[in-house]
Amino acid sequence: MTGRPRRSVLAGCGAGLAALAGCSADLGTDGDEEREYDAGALGDVVEGQETPTRPETFPVGVPETMLDRHYGRARELVGAVPERPAVPNEAVAERLRERRTRVVRELEERPDAATGPDRLAAARRIRGSAAEVNGAYRAAVGELDRDSVAGNRRALRADVHGFRGGWTYRGGDPARALVVHAEIEGLLRTARQRAEAWPPFPEAPRRDVFRAGEVLGNLSEGWAAFADAGRLRTRYLAGVPDPASYRSAATAAAHRLGRRASMARRRLDEYPELPAPEAFERAVEGTPAARLYERARRGTEHAAGDVDSARRGGEHATATLEGARGLASVGAFRAAIDAIEAGEYGPPEDAGPVAAAREAAVTALREAWATEPVPVSAEVAEPAREALVSGDFRLEETDGEAYEVDDALAAFGYARLYAEAVPDAVTAVLAAVEGEG
Repeated sequence: MTGRPRRSVLAGCGAGLAALAGCSADLGTDGDEEREYDAGALGDVVEGQETPTRPETFPVGVPETMLDRHYGRARELVGAVPERPAVPNEAVAERLRERRTRVVRELEERPDAATGPDRLAAARRIRGSAAEVNGAYRAAVGELDRDSVAGNRRALRADVHGFRGGWTYRGGDPARALVVHAEIEGLLRTARQRAEAWPPFPEAPRRDVFRAGEVLGNLSEGWAAFADAGRLRTRYLAGVPDPASYRSAATAAAHRLGRRASMARRRLDEYPELPAPEAFERAVEGTPAARLYERARRGTEHAAGDVDSARRGGEHATATLEGARGLASVGAFRAAIDAIEAGEYGPPEDAGPVAAAREAAVTALREAWATEPVPVSAEVAEPAREALVSGDFRLEETDGEAYEVDDALAAFGYARLYAEAVPDAVTAVLAAVEGEG
């Protein structure tokens, strides 16, 4: 624990960020039912406002040919399913028609995304959906058997194992190499998970065609992820004249950042889950402050779990970036505690403080994205973008209820506080990769 003294309930009201956060004299409100808001004014906070688009900072270009492989395969798979499948069970036939139509529509729309990796993920998802429809149809007409599916799963697991065995995390600039290899780790994780024997392939696929289709869809998506991992690695190394191995550096960096984030988290262990009367010298239950506190506290817990999971899986680059997110989440939690102890984030009187909080979050996020090296800052800042999107979503269809306002204000507040912690976390990443700390 830092030993910092608790401050008075009204210490921050009326000043700077307190007004931004909607600080009010009625900090001890007893319930949401006492507050109502103009739904139209709340909707105007996000109406016509674009959520900032994450910059395209991935160090490897994703050409249309990589996307076309997935979309082309999806068209082949769904094209092999008749528009009106001739299967004995009419209910099964109708569901097949509906699912086929949905995949065809998705192929026609070809969803866009902000970054190359996101566009690849969308293409793989549609390819998996097409394979699921195809697999269900083949099961319905008796063209699937357990042995072939089991062999397909074993082959994918073996290929993933072989890839990982010869992987040395080679690259040029260490920060950019970290981002590329973290993406590759994620793809291999997806491939490995899709190769697992769950859900189990049905004993009688003709009697459980959609479970069989789900298995085939997962396998197709797994193979697609594995292929993308190899292609991204090849494309990345093709642009690096003299690549170095960063496996040891990434492993050590993951350990350093994980340890540092864990130590920082332990200093905040005094702060319990709410409601807890002893948590603050003010009544925060039923206010945006309580929502902000819980969001920030959960952020540190989730970050810790993500670091541990990545390290257990041998995903050194991912664990390093998750360690940086852990540091940023601790910074955001500490800043949230400071704000709440200063009397901020009381119930707002109207939509004005909510709009101001959103504007501050957008500004902070854009500044975080500008931190060099940008590929790393974009990865580390992702929780801030997600919080901003969460706040926007809460207001898009609001009825003006207090809990919606509290959630949105807390989300925008967390987005700002987390984004403001990103530069220090990125600095820690660079230091850890260089062997410092």
